[in-house]
Parts: sequence; structure tokens; C-alpha cells
Amino acid sequence: MDRDGALLVIAARTGQQLATRRLAPMGLTVQLCGVLNRLAVGPVSQHELGQQLGIDRTTMVEVIDDLEAKGVVVRKRNAADRRSYTIQLTPKGQTVQKRAARAFDAAADEFFGPLKPAERQGLANMMRRLIAAADEKLGPGRAGGASSSR
Repeated sequence: MDRDGALLVIAARTGQQLATRRLAPMGLTVQLCGVLNRLAVGPVSQHELGQQLGIDRTTMVEVIDDLEAKGVVVRKRNAADRRSYTIQLTPKGQTVQKRAARAFDAAADEFFGPLKPAERQGLANMMRRLIAAADEKLGPGRAGGASSSR
């Protein structure tokens, strides 16, 4: 377990497990939380949402169906392109998103707890540089340029 790439994968998986544990009581997954967090910025087309979050078209439909069934998002016909839908949070969705973001942030604080604030910031800066360098090689968004708020 001394390979950098393996450590990154294990760290990401462990962080996701902590977040999953905190989101599960709300009936949410890390992926659903990510969608809600993106929608908190404002409405977006279903296609663009999938592209921004790296979710394929079929899975995106299932994700939106799930969130729509929970009453937290609504699909509206895109006025500019009647073939597509714009996705936005409902008032309930805004409340759920805020709760989910707090739970996700608490999981991040739990995971990064062993680090001093300066170490945590340094690690975040290093990760941003790694992602930016990979984006330059692979093309924007290919390496994971879709960012989270934390």
C-alpha cells in the first residue's frame, strides 16, 4: 500500500464510505448528494448536469427519476430546446440539499480530522494541481475537473 495511486484510491473510497454512512439515513448516496449540490447553484439541463458530474446519460435519467420520486427535483421542458429538460431543486429539495451538504461536510471533517488545518489546505492544493495537470493532458473535465465545494 505504498503506491501513491493506490493510496489516493483507498483514501477516496474511505471518505466516500464515511459520507455514505452519514447520507444513508436521508435516503441519499454520495452521487445523489453531488447532483443536489450542483443543482443548488441553479437549474441546468439534464445533459449538461451529467457532463459536469461525469454521469452517463442512462444513469443520469435514473438519478433524476430517483430524485424526482423523492420530490426534491423537478424536470421542466427547456424553453430554448423543447427536446431537453432543465432540472431544478424544489423547495423540499433545497432543504434536503442543505442537510445533505452538512452531512457530507461532517464526513469530510471526520475523514480529515487527523490533519491540522494547514495540512488539510496543503493537501487540497496539491490535489487541485494534480487534477489541473491531468486536465491539461486529457482535456478539460476528463480527469475530474468537475469540482465539489469542498
